[in-house]
Amino acid sequence: MIVLKNISKKLQEKVVLYDISFHISPNENVGIIGLNGAGKTTLLNVMAGIIKPDSGFIRVGGVENIIGHKEVLRDVTYVSGIKTQLWADIRIKDSFAHCIQMYRLSKEEAMNRFKELDKVFEVHKFLQQLPRDLSLGERMRCELVYALLAKPKVLLIDEAMIGLDVSHKYKIMQYFSRLRKEKQMTIIYTSHNLQDVEKLCDRIILINHGRIIFDGSVDRIMKEFSPLYQMEIKIGECLPDLEDMPFERICIDSDKISIIYDKQKIDTAQILKHLLEKCKLQDMHLHEPDLEGTIKKIYARV
Repeated sequence: MIVLKNISKKLQEKVVLYDISFHISPNENVGIIGLNGAGKTTLLNVMAGIIKPDSGFIRVGGVENIIGHKEVLRDVTYVSGIKTQLWADIRIKDSFAHCIQMYRLSKEEAMNRFKELDKVFEVHKFLQQLPRDLSLGERMRCELVYALLAKPKVLLIDEAMIGLDVSHKYKIMQYFSRLRKEKQMTIIYTSHNLQDVEKLCDRIILINHGRIIFDGSVDRIMKEFSPLYQMEIKIGECLPDLEDMPFERICIDSDKISIIYDKQKIDTAQILKHLLEKCKLQDMHLHEPDLEGTIKKIYARV
């Protein structure tokens, strides 16, 4: 679906992207993560055909240099938290009408699609308003509907969840999770909220100063950089024999036991099975490493 090979880009005499190469398969959900200034937005702009790289090539849908290919561009939509696609001086309704015309949707198809999206994004109340009269969260909901009306094959999302209140964000995240499970489109997602990335993406591309420093699944990044888990258990009368278990550390305090273990050496289910065979568990808490903490560890090393 998307292939980048040795992409480099310089902006204002500064190298923003350096020798970027990767392949994204159809219907894959990929999170692009990086600190401010890492090159995330520039990378999305290259994939969307908004800017040309200085070197290397990009292929989308089997076509190189998509800037001149309208048919391919109709399969790609881009939502940005800092750059609007809505027309500033016309009603939201008219911006949607422009989108429908640009993507050559039939009236019936567009109406059905809008009804489906409105159940999630609830934008019907804004149709007669101008973008500047909306709050940031309201505008971002309209931006997302604009991008999704055409049912794109590739959806690029760059920090587009900003300003959303908790209830609307929950509905929207559920909607994208459903798209992910049903594999309806390729979604490339950037966000500083790593909990969102973890929920929506199967794969992570981590960039630092325009270079890729990690490319792989969420499971792989957790196993490689945060393999340690902690299990806290409260037991009954007996104390289980844990001497031969491959734990990193054990702390016993009265009837409470804290176990630190490497999940690559022993699985959580194996530990629980051993404990249940030896004694009666009264309570158990499992503390798993999260993606945000893992990313912080990686950046601390580079």
